[in-house]
Amino acid sequence: MRTGTYMKKQKFLSAIAAGVILASSGAAQAPVPSVPAPVEAEAAAVSFAPVTRIITLDELGFDNGFEIEGLSGGRTLYFPVPAGVGVDDLRLTLPYRADSSFGSRRSIAIEIGGRTQYTAALPEGLSEGVIDIPVDPALAQDGFLATRIVYSGAITEDRCVDQRLSGAYLAFAGEGGLRARLQGPSLGRVSTVASVMPAALDLSLPSQASEAQLAAALTLMLGGSDSRLGGARADDAATQDGWRIGRIGFADASAPALSLENEGGAPSIRIGGEDPVASARLFRSRWNSIAASSSLATARRGSADGERETLTIADLGADSSAQSIADRGQWNVAIPATAIPAGKRITGLTLDVAVGEDGGEARPVIAVLFNGVLLASAEAEEDGRTQIVVDLPEGLANTLNNLEVSVMRQAAGGDCKYVPQGYPAQLLPSSRIELGEAGSPQDFSDLPSVLNGGFTVVMPDAASLAPVAALLNPLASGEGPVGVSFDGMPANGAVVYVGADAPAGSEPKVQFTQGAIEISGENGETILDRDAIDALTTVQLLEQNGRSVLWIRPGSDFATLGSSASPPALGYGNVAFLAGDQVDFAFHDERERLIDIRYPEENTISKFLQRYRLWLIGLGWLLVTLGFVYLLRRVIASNKSKD
Repeated sequence: MRTGTYMKKQKFLSAIAAGVILASSGAAQAPVPSVPAPVEAEAAAVSFAPVTRIITLDELGFDNGFEIEGLSGGRTLYFPVPAGVGVDDLRLTLPYRADSSFGSRRSIAIEIGGRTQYTAALPEGLSEGVIDIPVDPALAQDGFLATRIVYSGAITEDRCVDQRLSGAYLAFAGEGGLRARLQGPSLGRVSTVASVMPAALDLSLPSQASEAQLAAALTLMLGGSDSRLGGARADDAATQDGWRIGRIGFADASAPALSLENEGGAPSIRIGGEDPVASARLFRSRWNSIAASSSLATARRGSADGERETLTIADLGADSSAQSIADRGQWNVAIPATAIPAGKRITGLTLDVAVGEDGGEARPVIAVLFNGVLLASAEAEEDGRTQIVVDLPEGLANTLNNLEVSVMRQAAGGDCKYVPQGYPAQLLPSSRIELGEAGSPQDFSDLPSVLNGGFTVVMPDAASLAPVAALLNPLASGEGPVGVSFDGMPANGAVVYVGADAPAGSEPKVQFTQGAIEISGENGETILDRDAIDALTTVQLLEQNGRSVLWIRPGSDFATLGSSASPPALGYGNVAFLAGDQVDFAFHDERERLIDIRYPEENTISKFLQRYRLWLIGLGWLLVTLGFVYLLRRVIASNKSKD
């Protein structure tokens, strides 16, 4: 799962709504970059036929769906159904697969909008099917349709049987989700279309795209988004059912900043104006979810990102709903580095967990894992709310992070008196990630603290945009200013440099100006030879005049990154070699003492000394030993002559 239950909320807030929020807060907030008011071309209104929008579990962040293990569990899903969008046909369609190692009685119930809409018994053994439920659109509230899946069962009524032996599970496929038939007349505004547009976007750039248009496209392709340049997506939208892929095109400076077009019967958005980057940033701004809400009741004053000291799991869109736990319950929170404000890093965790009393003698145990490492465990407090404070060890945070919080109960057993009973527990939304000041980046995983504040991509041509965006997608949020330059290095700010030669004024760890290169490990074993290095894409973290520079030296298959379904997320190290869309080898030049970078064609005294340093050290010790023995013999001989 790439984002837990992280919801890719709607993508637009009109300038009027943004102004209302800022005015209503009355807050002294940090200044935000000015953006032009999007012009909604009402005079040239575009009409649409009804459109079927399909919001899949994949789009909600559940890659390949999700699974509930054992005989009890639940999951809450939030499907976006923006206010103001006419919906005349709403159906929940969920393909599922279920099985159990032993004969058992299991059932599933689905609550929508707080009301039970479906309940059924699951057959014994392996079963597959599709749950198809008509849904009343009136059940949607505040722009979302809350759907809770409740799964329960038992092996037998015999109380002496340990229910944990069932080996049962209930899994839902990622292509399942909510099918909504949107009324055409309600799609007449840019803000409305943007709020219901699919998370997967295809971007169409003109043949002679300007640097500003390229920067706008790059802005939309960052921060973990599923945006690609047209033709780079493996899935063909024409073969898919319903509106699953949104379209965004670019017009010249004389066109409105944001306007609508009818493309193949589905609405698309076109970005124009003199500053397309500002329009792209507004399109994906932090206020976009307000466009889906019927009121401003949830608006609140907040600090600028650079001033924030904490980040709650509610800010991350994590599922913190209550669970009924008989033996073990678990919450997973995805923490991508792009969610961390610029200039900050993760320093710790403060977790609030509420655990209901079960009347047992043994207290429930709460365990906290971060990226698979157990950081803390504690017994639940008797008052029902437990706070666990954890300091994060250095080097544990990465580009993509996963926080796992689990609650374990000791089920009563052995006396055949009690049937297993679930009691509620919840990871509270107040749980937060503690932030501290970030220093200069040492690893690729530290780059978001710099790139989230803005950067410039210096590249030779527009063809480099797609592969560069694929590499930067997990490393930059796109919320800071993003620029593209063909002419040269900007005077200030972080830079992503694409070229065969290193930027002037930097000192690469791997030099390409000294002939062939070989990288060897322990005992001189070759890890990468000269032919492999020449073909691979090399990425290095550099420093130039006190600023961070990410140097990308394209390899023979660099272009394939742009169409990759799973591009790499650079994390550990400051040097990486990529073979297509896979990290072939990565290391940190200061921490990896056994990694040796050799230049076979360089014949210098320093190279000779480096290559034969072990032999020279041994020869030196031998000479010192022989000299000491010689002097010792002379001293002994002199003493004998005196006697």
